[in-house]
Amino acid sequence: MDAVQDALFSALSTLLVALIGVAVRQAVVFLNEKGLSEKLSNKKYLVDIAVQAVEQIYKNEGGAEKLETAKKEALKALNRNGLQVTDSELNLLIEASVKAMNDSMKKVAE
Repeated sequence: MDAVQDALFSALSTLLVALIGVAVRQAVVFLNEKGLSEKLSNKKYLVDIAVQAVEQIYKNEGGAEKLETAKKEALKALNRNGLQVTDSELNLLIEASVKAMNDSMKKVAE
């Protein structure tokens, strides 16, 4: 009986992994067809540039001031390139950029 349960569990696990793989592949295809992946990549790139510039130029400023300046600069760059972004999306992109920058600084320090 245990062997049957183990075989059944193994088959279900394999099926679940396969279904997740197919779903992810379909999601990527859908996003690429809609051009959303490229737009998101462009938004991320422009926000990264703004965050890095603010970090270098405003080293002595506090976090809140840096955040507001990064938002303004990122919005300018995004608007110049015809990319629209919501406030929540902009906040998430900035947070992700800051985290990536901090993570890379930690790796360099180690």
